[in-house]
Amino acid sequence: MEGDSINEDPADDNPRTGSFTKALQVAAFGMVIFGALLVAVDGVLSLSLDIDVITETDAGPLVGPLMALGALVIVFCCLVFAMKPLEGRSHIPIAAGVVGAILIYLLCPFIGAVAYWLGKHEIAAGTIFYSKYLTSPFVIASALLALLVILVLPPLARARAATLGKKSI
Repeated sequence: MEGDSINEDPADDNPRTGSFTKALQVAAFGMVIFGALLVAVDGVLSLSLDIDVITETDAGPLVGPLMALGALVIVFCCLVFAMKPLEGRSHIPIAAGVVGAILIYLLCPFIGAVAYWLGKHEIAAGTIFYSKYLTSPFVIASALLALLVILVLPPLARARAATLGKKSI
């Protein structure tokens, strides 16, 4: 009988719900990929340049992870937006990628500066932290990685869905 298959996804009955669920799945997958790439690239940069990701010795253990968490949230939101269907047409999410990279470049040092300011209780220290990390190779690398993930993952997910014969994402 039609509709009795175990393999059918009930979310596919409603195209808007099904595509949003798939967008959330792709965004979660992309966030994990971005996180793994971020850790790997930061490690390689740290070893090759012989500098720490956060050079302030009094910064505390949470400044770097908070900056990375901010980048992960930005990538997730940009991927959800990039997976939004545009009347059946596939597109490369250039705007979402560029916006995501700019947001990571500007907001991740800001998140770190706020965390550093809360630890030091000096506004000047937070301002200096922000201006210093705008030129950090780690922040630049994370912005470029986000651009790469946001540009590549949605078209790959749509192509995979098309080759499997499923509805386009």
